Amino acid sequence: MSQRESKYEISKYILDSKYALLTYVRSDLTPVSRAMGSFAPDGDNLFFSTSKESAKVPEIEKNKRVSFYFEHDNQAPEGWKSVLLIGDAVQVSVGSSDYEKAVERLGNKSPRFKERVAKGDLGSAAIYKINTNAFEYLDRSKGNGPPQKIVVK
Repeated sequence: MSQRESKYEISKYILDSKYALLTYVRSDLTPVSRAMGSFAPDGDNLFFSTSKESAKVPEIEKNKRVSFYFEHDNQAPEGWKSVLLIGDAVQVSVGSSDYEKAVERLGNKSPRFKERVAKGDLGSAAIYKINTNAFEYLDRSKGNGPPQKIVVK
């Protein structure tokens, strides 16, 4: 399978994911994973939102390197698929073109987020863009072996 075909499958898999795990490293070097529901792909990159008051915001500001792990529920082992996205998270500024794009993409992915946009209730949201460096795509339906690693340039 070509990288282009893999990237298409990865994007579709992410869009079809209801939840994912965001992993970051705290300043005490402890890795932390948090379930996330507010995310949307943007080509190879990914937007996500969280509360400005959450503990992850200052930690991500200190260490921007994060990963997002996508895995669907109730998969049979022989058809198991998962995606790991790795990159640097940068908070998106209100009024920037990335902010408008993020709000649109997040709203299209999540009815709850769209409802918050309609109510003008995004003041408490921190929106991030992950500039993706690599994907690791595991698709057991194509045989056993290590995940396919795709470097994003």
